[in-house]
Amino acid sequence: MVAAINTAGVVRLKVDTLVNAAAAAERVGDRQTAFTLYREALFFDPDHVEAIAGMGRLRFKPPAQPMLDEMRQRATRRACEVTIEVRNPCNYRCFYCVAEGHNNIPVQRMDLAKIEAIYQTVTEEVVVTALECGGGEPTVHPQFPELVRLASKYGVVSFPSNNSQDPKRWLPEETATRLMVRSSLHPEAEAKIERYVANARYLLDRGVKFTSLFIAHPTRVASIPRYRTLFAEAGIPFSPIPFIGEHEGKSYPHAHTDAEREIIGLEDGVRHWTHQIQPATNRIRNFRGIPCVAGHRSLYIAKDGTLRRCLYDGRPLQQRAAQSEPCRVKHCGCGLLLDKLNMVEDIEFYNTWAGMAGIEQMPADWMQDAAARKGHASIQDALAEEHAAMYEALMEAYGKNQGQA
Repeated sequence: MVAAINTAGVVRLKVDTLVNAAAAAERVGDRQTAFTLYREALFFDPDHVEAIAGMGRLRFKPPAQPMLDEMRQRATRRACEVTIEVRNPCNYRCFYCVAEGHNNIPVQRMDLAKIEAIYQTVTEEVVVTALECGGGEPTVHPQFPELVRLASKYGVVSFPSNNSQDPKRWLPEETATRLMVRSSLHPEAEAKIERYVANARYLLDRGVKFTSLFIAHPTRVASIPRYRTLFAEAGIPFSPIPFIGEHEGKSYPHAHTDAEREIIGLEDGVRHWTHQIQPATNRIRNFRGIPCVAGHRSLYIAKDGTLRRCLYDGRPLQQRAAQSEPCRVKHCGCGLLLDKLNMVEDIEFYNTWAGMAGIEQMPADWMQDAAARKGHASIQDALAEEHAAMYEALMEAYGKNQGQA
């Protein structure tokens, strides 16, 4: 055991020495020497973050991105995404729940003072807070009204909910216009649809941006037309979303029939660029070593007020990162937060939340003409093409296509 520990220590020292020498060579422009030293370091330790990052920097060849380049030049104002961990049970037990077995966590209280101290370091013009609930229902948390008051002081707050709780209990009305509720209409709520509709109308009438989402499990698709009509009559936004998973030996949403796809609306309208490139970005989720805005422009605050880069990187941070840093996890379940491929620096992201917060939006009328010049029918199609090209360039440069790093 001692010999093994000593050997591991020697290897770590050797790898660190190689990486430091490679970085020094890179700084003076000796790319060939740097490349050779990074490659040697990865031979001894294929997971070494700095070695992966160094090799990626040297191999990266940026694809042509005329529309995104123009967007970045015009986007002079900044947004920051803050995610807060909220932990408590869910009062529902949906049969298709992806958090099954993990949604009965006892209430864990939040350190609101430490959370506010982190907010006070955020200087971006637009701040959007998302609640990461781990399968629980956030509105049953005893501190939820206090958390909403705190987060809404600094910007807009977005969170999921099953809309089962009386909003008179949890909604601080002065925060209403800064809240976005993404509510799923689950089977247990269907049995009490009048209550669901009443709760939704209460929130909408007070200025909450409320959307009802309907998970289109194969056993529930036939109900969609009825709910479309019901919700339209009540003035409640209603959006079926695909079920992703297995049912009776079939993989969904791919297994839906044409008739089911039409009912769900899978082909309706122009899909957002993030949805269009999902088949590519879901192919590889190992971003280790690739620079990422997590910890810099996207912050994760644990329930005890500890600042972290993201849900998947458990290391505590003493302060926000001054710039994008390499990802340090082997599998990323976040959205897209890569330095060269993320939603936080998107004009649409900024304008969506700025509009809710009453902040001046950035001009975006130029984007349709820019998309048309590229031969695209929509802005989203143009953005999807350029973002997909960037994803492939990053995967190639950082060795992900070969299964390494």
